[in-house]
Parts: sequence; C-alpha cells; structure tokens
Amino acid sequence: MKAKHLRGIILLGTVVLTGLLVIQLYWFNKAFDVAERQFDHTVQIALRKVADSVAKDAEIRKMSSNFFFVATNSPLNDVQLDSLLRKEFSRRSLSIDYELGVYDAADDTLVYGHYVEATRRLEAEKAAYSRSMAEKNFAVYFPKKQSYVVARLDVWIFSTIILLLMMGFFAYAIASLLRERKFAELKNDFINNMTHEFKTPVTNIRIAGEILQHKIPDAATQVYVNILLRENERLRQKIDQVLSGASLEYMRRPVLEAMDVHRLIEDCAEAFQLKVRERQGTLRLDFLASQASILGDKDLLLQAITNVIDNAEKYSLECPHILVRTRDLGDHIEIDVIDHGVGIAPQHRAKVFEKFFRVSSGNIHTVKGFGLGLSFVKHVVQVHRGRIQLLSELNRGTEVQIILPKA
Repeated sequence: MKAKHLRGIILLGTVVLTGLLVIQLYWFNKAFDVAERQFDHTVQIALRKVADSVAKDAEIRKMSSNFFFVATNSPLNDVQLDSLLRKEFSRRSLSIDYELGVYDAADDTLVYGHYVEATRRLEAEKAAYSRSMAEKNFAVYFPKKQSYVVARLDVWIFSTIILLLMMGFFAYAIASLLRERKFAELKNDFINNMTHEFKTPVTNIRIAGEILQHKIPDAATQVYVNILLRENERLRQKIDQVLSGASLEYMRRPVLEAMDVHRLIEDCAEAFQLKVRERQGTLRLDFLASQASILGDKDLLLQAITNVIDNAEKYSLECPHILVRTRDLGDHIEIDVIDHGVGIAPQHRAKVFEKFFRVSSGNIHTVKGFGLGLSFVKHVVQVHRGRIQLLSELNRGTEVQIILPKA
C-alpha cells in the first residue's frame, strides 16, 4: 500500500471515528439532561404529595441540581415527615440515598436531620413524636444524584464503551499496519540490495565467459564454457525473479500499447521449446481466439506468461506435456496454460498467489524456487484490468486461466 493511500485511510478513519465520538457525547449529554429532568419532575411530584399532606399552600423550590427546599411554614412532625418521604419515594421507584433536613421557619436553624439509605428496608411508621411543633420547613438533598442518573443511561454507557473500544482497536490496527509496513519496506530493501549486489558479479562472469567462448578454440573446453554461460544465465533469471517479486507494491504503471497476444505467447514459448524437448516432452500452442489484439505492457505480460509456462514445466516431474491455448470470451481473451504435472492440493490452491508461498511435500519442496512467480503474474494481470483463475487436481495437473480485455 502506498504511503499516500495509507495516510488517507488513517486520516479518514480518524475523522470518522472522532465525528462518531462527538455525536455520541452530544446525544449522551442530551439523554442525561432528559433523565435529569425526569428525575427532578418525579422528586417534585413526591415532595408535593408530602407537602400537601402536612400543610396548605406549601412552596417547593429547587435550590441546586440536587437540593430541594419545601417551605410549609406549618407545624411538622419530624419522624412522620421522614416516613412520608420514604413512602412517596418508594412508590415512585426512587431508590436513591437522600438527606432530610427540617428547619425552624423563624430563623432557618436545623432542628432535625436524617440520612436515609436507598437500600434500607421501609419499616412501619413509628409513633408520631416531636420535641417542638413550631412552624417548620424541610429540605431534601440527594448526594448521589449524578451517579444515579448516569446509571439509568445503561444503553448509552454501553454504546459509548463500544465506540471507545472501536477507537482503541482502530489505533491498534493502524499501529500494527505501520509496523508491518516498516518491516515490509526493510525486507524489500534488503532483498533489492542483495540482488543488486549479486547482479554485478553475474554480469562480470557473463562477460568473461563470452570472451573465453570466442578465444578458446578447443571444443572440449567450449563445452565447459557453455555450461558456465548457461548456468550464469539461470542465476541471472533467478535474481530477476526475486527483484520483480520484491517490488510488486512499487511496480511501475504499465505502458499500454496494442499488441498481438499470439505473437507474445510464441515469444514466451520459444524460450522453453529446447528445454521441453530435452525432457522428451511437448509444448503445444493452440490459438482459437479470432481476435488476439490487446492493450498491454509487453515486458510485464511477457514475464508473467513466461512465469506460468515455467511453472508448468518445472512441476511436470515426468515428461512435460504443456498446452497453451487461447479462446474468445466476449470482449475478453482467455489464455490457458495447461499441464499434466503434480497438481495442487485443495488446501493450497487459495495460497498459491501469495508472495513467498510454495507448495511442499512433507518438509521438502518438490521444486526449487522463491514462491514469487504466481504472485507476480496475479499482480500484472490485475494492473491490466484482467483476472486470473487456477484449476488443479492433485497428481492430475493444473490449468491457469488468464483473462484480459481485448483492444
């Protein structure tokens, strides 16, 4: 993934999650206000019931968020008032601790105070008793009102926690992605540096071998020089495979031009004809497509099709019999590379297009390689707006289908 796209994803994800959090907090605050107003309304109704039962024309005032004052200016029985309040709050399911204070109406001095726990069992009303029957007022204070109202918003609390967990997971995922990207870049840099270091001596060996080939007339010695040059070429191809596989994410954009896909396949097959004949096999071309013109990058497609044919030859452990076929598929052309080799087990088919994945038999790989061929092919096909499919049966062969749009 390119750094620009990654930054865009991080920015967009951060903006979306931040927006969701702001909206969540806004509606949580709204829900809290509604729940608080409902609580105040219920308390005032309960206080009105109590006040009407002990006095006439009592006035109820909300002095603060959790402090209510009731001016009765009437004689009050302190214990009876306490019992009435508990009954009214219990009837309205207000299971919250509160403090009751009774004040002398003349000088606002506290003459009775009592703390009532919400979990306290409601007892039978005690006998009415009061030291003074002077005119009094009373007040109710709820010390735990905020936590009580918040506890009523359990759904909103749950959804807020889920959103915060999502933000935490997003942050963790981004951190993991950045860490993996850094490791991938270090790996690619290492592979690229190593392969480039290898290419210099390989080139020097080729030059020296070609000079020897022209200067040594001895036929017996020429055989060894030819082996040297052939193996050097194989080494160069392997280095190129590693380079192409390591740089898939940074592959240049394809330079599209009109080309004949049949001619392209012939060029790919020509390099394998000698090798296949040496193994007593066949490489057959069957061009059934009526219109073979496509828009593509010749170098990339040449290397991609070469990789597929190379796999078909390598994984044919006996005499390789390979068929490369084309056919029309609407406004697309289908290129099939079919072999009768070892095939692929069902559990491995979904992984063969992954980088560095190689099918193995026990702990030993059946064919030497880097596991980069098909991952490169898939990437090339995708940048050409095509698709690739693989059909295979173990010990019965493999068919790779490359479908590309026609010009």
